[in-house]
Amino acid sequence: MSAVGLAQSLWLLVAALGLALAVSYAGLPMLGQSAFLAVGGYGVLLLGPGGAGLPLGVAAGLAVSLAAAGGYLTALATARLDGGYLALATWTLAWLAQRTLIAFPDLFGGTEGITRAAPARLVSRTLGVQLTLTDRINLCLAAGSCLLILAALYRLGRGPAGLDLAGLRESPGLTASLGVAVAARRRAVLTTTAALGGLAGAGSAVLLGVISPVDVSPLLSLELLLAVLLGGTARWWGPVLGIAVLAALPGGALAPTELGGAPARAVLTALLLLAAVAARTVLQRRPRHDLAPLPGRPSELPPPRPARRGAELELSHASVRYAGVTALDGVSLTLRGGQVHALIGPNGSGKSTLLDVLAGDLDAGTVRLDGAPHRARSVPDRVRAGVVRTPQQATVLTGLSPARQVALGARGGAGWPQAVLRQLFGTPRSRQQAAELHAAVADTLDVSGLSKLADLDPVRLTAGERQLLQVARAVATGARVLLFDEPAAGMTAAERGQLQAVLRRLADGGAAVLIVEHDLRLVAAVADRITVLDAGRVLATGDAASVRADPAVRHALLGVR
Repeated sequence: MSAVGLAQSLWLLVAALGLALAVSYAGLPMLGQSAFLAVGGYGVLLLGPGGAGLPLGVAAGLAVSLAAAGGYLTALATARLDGGYLALATWTLAWLAQRTLIAFPDLFGGTEGITRAAPARLVSRTLGVQLTLTDRINLCLAAGSCLLILAALYRLGRGPAGLDLAGLRESPGLTASLGVAVAARRRAVLTTTAALGGLAGAGSAVLLGVISPVDVSPLLSLELLLAVLLGGTARWWGPVLGIAVLAALPGGALAPTELGGAPARAVLTALLLLAAVAARTVLQRRPRHDLAPLPGRPSELPPPRPARRGAELELSHASVRYAGVTALDGVSLTLRGGQVHALIGPNGSGKSTLLDVLAGDLDAGTVRLDGAPHRARSVPDRVRAGVVRTPQQATVLTGLSPARQVALGARGGAGWPQAVLRQLFGTPRSRQQAAELHAAVADTLDVSGLSKLADLDPVRLTAGERQLLQVARAVATGARVLLFDEPAAGMTAAERGQLQAVLRRLADGGAAVLIVEHDLRLVAAVADRITVLDAGRVLATGDAASVRADPAVRHALLGVR
């Protein structure tokens, strides 16, 4: 392969590595990468020497910035799309980009594209430097870019900052419930993916001195996705293998195709893509233990965290009606730090609705947290305020070990851009944060009784262990108000005893704990106060003995008059 051909393949590898960040790391099936290559390629030739006359370095920087801006706008426009809908929307973007280039021939040269003198020159009058970008120098630039991106992806995947992307890939909803700003992570990923696509397009256009619509066809987006998928589960170096395989295919792989034609390469790409998707589906996903080993023996575990300042969550006069049905009718409730508060009642009594109100997800009555009004604008905002709610159905992230799932909760998504930069450069602060995270994970696993399961395949967890893991993830966020919806569901007697010990220790540490539970034995054993709901109204509130003795409660729960 000539230097030009190798350099061209390396620039396409840059685009594929950017796509891997979206597809493999964040689980976002983006099929519009060819559109951002078009922005970078056309931008550098239109803005640089022979076009608008800007210095080549400035033109390339502006072209990449325009591609990044396009990625950001794409993220905003597709914020509510996932899976196949996101793939279809970005695939449409690739088609629109190519058709736009053809529709304005006066600006983009129509089907023939635009041509500039090659080799290009980098000129800096300030530094007195003039560098001719020969084929070999361009090859060195492409190879250096690939090495830098590969190193960045490797460090991102192995450090704490990469946990946010792993959570986004596995379950965006669950990740958001742990305090991670999922929407912001999506925007950052798609912006970076587009910027790397723009860089690849600019580098390729400077190398060849020409770009046309056939060079950035929608088929190229599929081929780049195929390169990512051919790498299997090897997220950071997989695209290297994929591009190598495509470049070795007969008939000139990754070469421009005729507009409106149906060449054999397009058919081959489709067949390979179907095979790669099928193989990826069949392969079982295994948890990736990218964190350093956690302390194993109890003597090595860090001491428990100091007791948190007692929180107080107060609800006054909450009333909720759905289509004429009263779910809550003037309910008032106070949760205090240092106490386990149980909420019980018959099915349909309004317990879940009351949890929504307490969490700040439903605007009803007056909710005050430590004396200040509490109304969550989003789930991550609620977690950052110190209130965490677990769903009724225990959910695990099958691609992450229990230790990494707890670490995701312990991170809480705080300071992600800064954490990424520190991690990429390996600063002392990043190493300190990793050590602190490991200690917090070990502490939480110890409190939850899951230390022996830290590196177990999450698929093998029992129903009760999944519930304990869900509790551990919530505890790891450091929230001072913990709202658990039926945490004992599916647990054995031994696991319920373990849960009881966990709840008691959390309350003794200063947390305000609320459990919605049907297991009245567990409630009687662990709850400091009990509130009974019936038909949306508070039937009784008090300790276990007084609530048990209340005739109205006995009638509502047991049918005893």
